[in-house]
Amino acid sequence: LKERATKDNDWIVRGAAVEELANHFKDDPETKSILKERATKDNDWIVRGAAVQGLAKYFKYQPELFEIYHQCAVNDPFECKQDYETNPRRIALEIIIKQFPQHPQTLPLLGDRAKNDPDEQVREFAQKKLKQLKG
Repeated sequence: LKERATKDNDWIVRGAAVEELANHFKDDPETKSILKERATKDNDWIVRGAAVQGLAKYFKYQPELFEIYHQCAVNDPFECKQDYETNPRRIALEIIIKQFPQHPQTLPLLGDRAKNDPDEQVREFAQKKLKQLKG
């Protein structure tokens, strides 16, 4: 399963393996490392998104993951081609807002994404959340 998550040529297989690792092997020390790597280095947006969601679900509120989410929110290369696609940058922003609302980089990150994200939906989401958090 670990090999399928990291080395399979098919994004569907990698994505399924990432989800299964997160769901059933969260106590294996290698799982978190694999998820972190797939969240930032996989060449498919679905696999990156699944890895970020797996980290958020099974490794909640772990401060060392903030940097992974931040990196995803700023640097994920996703480009929307279909309406049904979920941008991993938005997923990462949602996680940061839920798990790290008081982190000193959360508001500056939202401000940056509200102005500079290439995806209009992410910009609008960041603008809305920024208003809510600032009150």
